[in-house]
Order: sequence, then C-alpha cells, then structure tokens
Amino acid sequence: MATNSDSIYNVLSQVYNHPDRAGISTLGYTNVVQLNISDDMQVANPEIYFPDETLLVDRLSDAFVDKYRTLLDYFNTYTGKPKKTYREVWVTTAHVLKQKAYMLELTYE
Repeated sequence: MATNSDSIYNVLSQVYNHPDRAGISTLGYTNVVQLNISDDMQVANPEIYFPDETLLVDRLSDAFVDKYRTLLDYFNTYTGKPKKTYREVWVTTAHVLKQKAYMLELTYE
C-alpha cells in the first residue's frame, strides 16, 4: 500500500527532528498517538498519502516496522501506555481542510 512509503517515513522524521512542527495527542487512547501537522509541510504526493477529508488506513508492513523501529519507538513513548513490544503498527492519514493540517495517527498493537 501507499502508506508503506518513504513519504510517511519523511513526515515522521521531520516531526521527530522538529517536534514543534506538530501537535501531538493521544485522544485518550492508550495505544494511539496522533500528529497534527500544518499542511505547509513538504509532503511528496499529498493527494495520495493525505487525502482531503478522507481517512486512509493501512497496516505498516513488517519490513517498514523493522527498518524504522527506532523512529516508531519514539512515537510509541507518547501513547498512554507505551508498549514494550508491539507486532503491528497501523497508520491513519488525512488532510483536514478546515484546520489546514495533515493528520497522521499511529496505532500500536
């Protein structure tokens, strides 16, 4: 799927390196972290990865999780109860037009 891409990695990396570029919340869930990012941020093919007013949900591939585990572990620390081990990470993305923001949500299972 499209979300197992360098674009998702690049967005996560930008927020990791510049946490002030995103609002980070858990929405009250113990296994979810949501990033709200200004849609000014450079994103490759935003129409694919951040569809307007539509949720795109995908499970990150095992290869993606293995390759970028350190980055995913960092965002896992923002969840209500960080999982010491997780097997799956789901990503949900959207472009919220009224807020002029990209939403990226990680769910750890």
